[in-house]
Amino acid sequence: MPAIYYFQQFMSKAKNSILLRVPDGRWPPLVRGIIVFVVLMLLITGVIFSDDRPIVWETYEFGTQFALAVTFILIVTPIINRVHVRDLDYLLSISEMDEAEMKTWKSKISQHYSLIIETIAAFGVALLHCYLQGYMVLFTGTPRFFYSAIWGAFQVIAMWILITQSTSIFIRNMTLMNELSAKVKIDLLNMERFMPLTRAGVWSILGFIGVYSILFAGGVDRIRLTDPSVLIIAPTIFWMVRTPLKGFRKRVVKEKERELAIIDAAIEGDHEAMKASRIGANLANINVVDLISYKRIIQTTFEIPVNIPTASRFVFYLIIPLLTWIAASMVDKIVDYLIT
Repeated sequence: MPAIYYFQQFMSKAKNSILLRVPDGRWPPLVRGIIVFVVLMLLITGVIFSDDRPIVWETYEFGTQFALAVTFILIVTPIINRVHVRDLDYLLSISEMDEAEMKTWKSKISQHYSLIIETIAAFGVALLHCYLQGYMVLFTGTPRFFYSAIWGAFQVIAMWILITQSTSIFIRNMTLMNELSAKVKIDLLNMERFMPLTRAGVWSILGFIGVYSILFAGGVDRIRLTDPSVLIIAPTIFWMVRTPLKGFRKRVVKEKERELAIIDAAIEGDHEAMKASRIGANLANINVVDLISYKRIIQTTFEIPVNIPTASRFVFYLIIPLLTWIAASMVDKIVDYLIT
């Protein structure tokens, strides 16, 4: 009983991830990033010296990528979280809720839930990843570079925990955004008001892909498709796209069907039906030609909140990591060719 009590107390207190607590706003993000990066690089240097390894790029490469990835996560996660909160506040402002409901939602937006379960799951998967990477030699024998092996295992575990916590924060925000969007009336002539749903997914995916761009900067030839960290990329991106837009298309389709039925009735001569239309307050000079044009506009309205510039930027940003990995791999091959 006491153990359960203390566990519940711990769970109730651990509301905010360290990713949201560390960057507390007292220092600019760049300064915080430089400090984190320098501290990690000093630790990596100490590990290399302890194992009496040469101070060359090969011994620093993965450690440097790890330090850059950690710095990136610590800086980017709170920034994206602030963007999500701003968009949540916007959706709240255009929702059709009373004062009591808005107060409940404001409290829900500001309070994060504990990430203990997610962290434990990430730790378990990280141990499996360590096993696949050969770090379990620490328990079955004596590795050639003892401290480097310990640090390597720490890097794998830390990356899994940080990426999992960051992703969980994004998913939590987007889930709230999806639920809140159901409180906002669909306006087929103003779908821009729902752009926060698409923007939330784009920002989250860019943050997620950014970490992998750093970790895999060594080239595509070093990426093993069987690694747990690689296997989760596609499902996570799909999840981030789906979460904020879940059920939204069905709502838009239903509204389009309702509006088109009204327009068809008006074209047939039932002008009274148009009073229930989106343009019901502007019927003074409307004619059949106007109704046909309006019908075409409704039919071609996107059923998800997206525009061409947003979609093109999204595709472009997703391609950047692949181009980065290929370019890094090509540089490695060129350098190897020139020195051999």
